[in-house]
Amino acid sequence: MRVTERPFSDLLRHPKDVTSDVEEGDVMLRRRDQPDLRLSRADRDAERAIAFAAVGRTLRNLAVHSPKALGEALVDSFAWLEVLPSADRLAFVEEFSRVVAAATELDSYAPLAQLVREWRATAEVHADPKLSRRPSTPFDRALWEATEVASAPTEPPSTPTPSGQASARRPRPTFRVRPQGLEP
Repeated sequence: MRVTERPFSDLLRHPKDVTSDVEEGDVMLRRRDQPDLRLSRADRDAERAIAFAAVGRTLRNLAVHSPKALGEALVDSFAWLEVLPSADRLAFVEEFSRVVAAATELDSYAPLAQLVREWRATAEVHADPKLSRRPSTPFDRALWEATEVASAPTEPPSTPTPSGQASARRPRPTFRVRPQGLEP
């Protein structure tokens, strides 16, 4: 499908031309200092959603019935999977297929993008010998405690309401985490 690019101002100055372009394909409206906008007919968007949902279900079925084949296909798509240990690679394939299916059904792809970012970061850690070294001693959660620190009030304790009565506001406490036994 053809995507026509136009400056956002064209939508304001020549709306008939822009809507004519939308009949032929999507229109990408370029904006300064803000994300671009994409105009599309609702029927095309609905068709895309149906197609993505079918692809998501297909990937999920492939993961269930032939996880090795899906794993190999994903390694071809995401080269950084090669540096993950095999257990992590299998976990990625399983999680990827579940999130793809859920994202397509919900028509929200942010969770899928986050999943790929997080697993890629994990692969970067495994690829860097300095980052992938395991700590020599296990982490001891007992060494850490949450300490409540009273925050200074940013507004007076009593604020007049629209009705003229004073309402008492307490400052919210803030928390910081520090090792036990170490004084600030």
